[in-house]
Amino acid sequence: MAKGASAIRREGDRSSESAVSRARMPLSMGRSQPERCAVTFVFSIDAVLHVRFGASPLGEAAQVARAIGSPVRGTSHFAWLRQQRTALQQLTREHDLSLLLALLPERGYMPDFLTPPPATALADVDEELTRIRQVPKREARAQIERAVAGRQPDGDTLRVLRSADAPSRLADALAAVWTILLEPAWPTVREILERDVAYRARRLAEGGLARLFEDLAPVVSLHGHDLCVRQRTKATIELGENGLLLSPSAFVAPRVATMHEPPVLVYPARGTAALLGQERADIGPGLSRLIGPTRAEILGLLDEPATTTTLAHRLSRSPGNIADHLAVLRRAGLVMRRRTGRQVLYWRTPLGQATLGREISQAS
Repeated sequence: MAKGASAIRREGDRSSESAVSRARMPLSMGRSQPERCAVTFVFSIDAVLHVRFGASPLGEAAQVARAIGSPVRGTSHFAWLRQQRTALQQLTREHDLSLLLALLPERGYMPDFLTPPPATALADVDEELTRIRQVPKREARAQIERAVAGRQPDGDTLRVLRSADAPSRLADALAAVWTILLEPAWPTVREILERDVAYRARRLAEGGLARLFEDLAPVVSLHGHDLCVRQRTKATIELGENGLLLSPSAFVAPRVATMHEPPVLVYPARGTAALLGQERADIGPGLSRLIGPTRAEILGLLDEPATTTTLAHRLSRSPGNIADHLAVLRRAGLVMRRRTGRQVLYWRTPLGQATLGREISQAS
């Protein structure tokens, strides 16, 4: 990770600090940002040529740990964690995760050094752990202090976090999450990530950046040469010859994560219901009786944003029929929509996630 003003920005991070990467040939200077756009990646000619993908096993382990401490109902990984009760009990019985969880809030800043950006298409876990253990002490201390600011970890936890061996202890905790929880499921997780990268690469080849980003995540949108990420942090990052690293994650949903130096965007991978050993989560009879079987199926299919046409194809129904059901779900507050170019994408709202999450929890 580059030294200096690098920062991972998550939803809920209130810091005003920003990091700016200089571009040699900026394409959009002075363009007004869309309303609510907080983090803006400004593409240059060089940056367009250097958009790339990379997956981080340890980054996924950090997201799993975050889900343990702050579970989000309605996500596939919430249901997956419920299936891992035995392994989770072993993890918490044999390892103290309090230090790690103190730095992984549901919303807010996570120390940069805990999620080193992958240097290759698929990072090596041991190399990532070494990078964490070897982070300069002053850098680790500054990031830890920023992460705990405004929170109230107990005195013993705070004292250990401020000690010189905190990075090594945190690396040990992440290694335990990886070994006990994530490594056994890694073949499935890796397949999810690889399929997503193949899908994104195909969209990039078909229609450039506009096609690539139009369904990446509901909070991400491209406006001219400005990639807008709707978060609470304010920052503008002018992308240069190092481009932008896109990192799919099976466990980050419903959030995205941004790092500014180097520029990284972590986004929810498609098809995460495969974590449950199926194409999508089973919808039990209770939800079907409540809102109707077709609407329940539609809600279950929205693990990632989808168009009316896509949903109609998957359910073998007419687009008009699906549109009617989506309108009902939207009025009930279970789904939202957003126009991206010529398409209108639908995705689950927090209420929709919670509704589906309760149903999945009862079925698992």
